[in-house]
Order: sequence, then structure tokens, then C-alpha cells
Amino acid sequence: MPQTHLEPLKKQSSYDERLCSRCMGHRFLCGVRPCPLLMRAKALANIDGSVKGLSLYGASPPSVFVGSFGYPKVLAGPLLPPTRGEDSALMERPDLWLERSIDEILGIRFSLVRTKKFLPVDAAIDPPRTLYETQMLALSETPTDSEATLLKRPQFTRVFSQGTLPIGPSAPLSLFKLDSDPKVPKIVDRITSDIDYKAAPGILDMFQKGIRQEHITRLLSIGILGQKKSRKLVPTQWSITAVDDVVGKELHKQVLRLPWINDYRVAFDHALGNTVIILFLPSVWQFEGLECWLGGLSPTVFTDHEWFKGRKDYATSIQGAYYATKLPVLEFLTKIRKQAGVMVFMEVDPQRWVPLGVWRFREIARRALQKEIVKFTSLDEALKAVNSHLRNPVENYLKVSQVFKEFTTQTRLTDF
Repeated sequence: MPQTHLEPLKKQSSYDERLCSRCMGHRFLCGVRPCPLLMRAKALANIDGSVKGLSLYGASPPSVFVGSFGYPKVLAGPLLPPTRGEDSALMERPDLWLERSIDEILGIRFSLVRTKKFLPVDAAIDPPRTLYETQMLALSETPTDSEATLLKRPQFTRVFSQGTLPIGPSAPLSLFKLDSDPKVPKIVDRITSDIDYKAAPGILDMFQKGIRQEHITRLLSIGILGQKKSRKLVPTQWSITAVDDVVGKELHKQVLRLPWINDYRVAFDHALGNTVIILFLPSVWQFEGLECWLGGLSPTVFTDHEWFKGRKDYATSIQGAYYATKLPVLEFLTKIRKQAGVMVFMEVDPQRWVPLGVWRFREIARRALQKEIVKFTSLDEALKAVNSHLRNPVENYLKVSQVFKEFTTQTRLTDF
């Protein structure tokens, strides 16, 4: 197996990569101090050599981050590279990262300094100067020159956050201002300027006009979508899933009116230590995400599902990965004008994994659906194809699958 940046850490017997998804680099659940991932982040960023003093002058990707700690008072602010002239545009383009190594991705993200300031979430209604400038930054579709004055030098306190992109060193923010005008798409300007337009239809309008998902997410997160009196700062983690869900619900309505597929189809892709396999079933819409963290003799499979009408409660077992994989599936079905039942198998290899955010499942699923999709006439043939891409045997997934149980036991008109 090719060497990864985690391999040297295996020599420490108390280090357990499977705890990383819960620790996120700051809870020390494995007992190893200092955190191996945190030390790796510091080495990649070289923050001491790139940040001088308490001033930052750079071109933001553009990017903002809103935390969830302390809600309804949260830490929010722009993300800035320490110097101008960097290739900032790539820093918030996960759709371009699947062919890059984990080290390259971490290097890209850790070179951004997360500036932060405590703000009540309703500050978005009448933003103070620093928040207003951050909102203007979020409107842009291209990197924007800006400068910030910090209260302290940037430090690594944590490097990962559940569901979001990796986080670089952070510092409390004193002042922030733009040094160049943001480049704002017309549809973004129209929707964010309309203080009577609700957030959900605004999200749909921008998505349908081709505004990238990361752009829509930061607009929602920094509080410039929706009716004026209802605008709030939304933690970035929540915004990511909210955009997936809002768009997914609209596409779901469209899929319910379409005819079924008449065969079985399998799509597959792998990147960054993650495998995604999508199985389409000739049935009414039903969806299930099955996620397995490899390791041990009997790795656990976690699952969430929905039936024809969709789900109203949050997918608590696999959380953001559920919505991140469902959206590409719905995009694909609306494109081919068909309805189907769908099972998505997700495997995570702890030997080649760090918490990169749920974007990886979304982008891997999208790429899988852009490739040639293999069709089968029987379920057994399709399951053999699924199994050929899994390390945990498919039978272990099927044991806990609610959609598989329903599909194989439900009587259909075609059975008579």
C-alpha cells in the first residue's frame, strides 16, 4: 500500500485512528499527546514562518467559517492566507480535490488562518462593520484582497470539525476590511438583496443557475439569505447539510413523478480512503445510506433510510454523509428522467483517512455517476458487482439494510 502521512504514527501502540472521527484533533481520546494530526498540521502550515506580527494581508478564497460552540452566540469570521499572491481559488474548491493527496488537501486548508469574533447569531440582521465586510466577502465568486488585524498570533487549537473542511490555525479578530471589490454573480446579488425572499427558494434559484454549492453554503452561513427579520448566522456544519437537504427535497418531488428504471444499476468510485458504491433498484423511490468504518474483525455498519415520501427527522446515524450522497443520486435521476430505489454503500479506510468533511462523499458519488454505470438484469448479479468493490462483505450490509429487506419481501404487481 502506498505510504501515507499517517503510516509513521502506527509505531505508537496507543494511537488509534478510529478515534479521529470523534476527537477531531483536540479531545485527545487516543491518549497520545501532542496529537499526531495536530503536529502534522503545524508542519504542513509552517504558520510561524509565514505569519509575522498581528496583521494579515491576503486574498481570501473567499471563505468564511461560523462555529457552533456557544450557540446562539458563535465564533465567526473570514479565512485568510497569510500573504497575497497565493492560488487562493483552489482553497475552497473540493470538487477539484479528488485527484490530490491527503497531504496536498491538508496543506491547502491549513495555509488559511481562521479569524474569529464572538457574535450573537441575530447580528446578521444589522451587522457591525467587521461582520458586514465578511458578508461582502462571502458574496464574491472569486478571491478578494483583504486585510485583518488580529488580537493574538494564530495558533492551532483544533484542526478538524465534524462535517466541514479542515480548519487552519485560528486567531481572535479585531478588524477586517476588503481591499478590492467582490465579484458578485447577478443571481447572487438579486437574491441576497431581496429582504422579503425566503432562504429556501433563494437556495434553489442559485443552485439551478449554476452557483457552486460552497458559495451558497457560505451565504447561508454568514446570514445574508432569507427575509431580513429572520436572517441569522448559521454554523457552517449546519449550513452544509441544510443546502444539501433543501435542494434534495426539491429534486425528490420531481423524481416521484418519474417512471421506474427496469433494471439494476451499479456505480462506483474511490478516493482519499473512501469508497462509494451506488445500487439502483427497479422500484418506487426509497433511499438508504450505509456507512462502515473498516477495522477490527466485525466492523459495524451504520444506516439511515427513507421511504417514498422522504424523511422529516434528521439522519442521526450517518448524519451529513446521508444528505451529501442523496443529493447526487437525485441529481442523476432527474437528469435521466427516472425513479428508482437506491442503496449507497460507504466504506472508510482508517489507514488512509483523516476528517476532511462530508464533501468527499458528495464529490465521490458525483464522479461515480459521471462514469459508465453498469446495468444488470438480476439483483444477484448487481450484488456481486457491489461486493467486488467492498472490503466488508456485502452480506454484512444487507443484514442491517431496511431498504433491502423491504425490496426483497414486498409483493409487487409484477409477481402475479
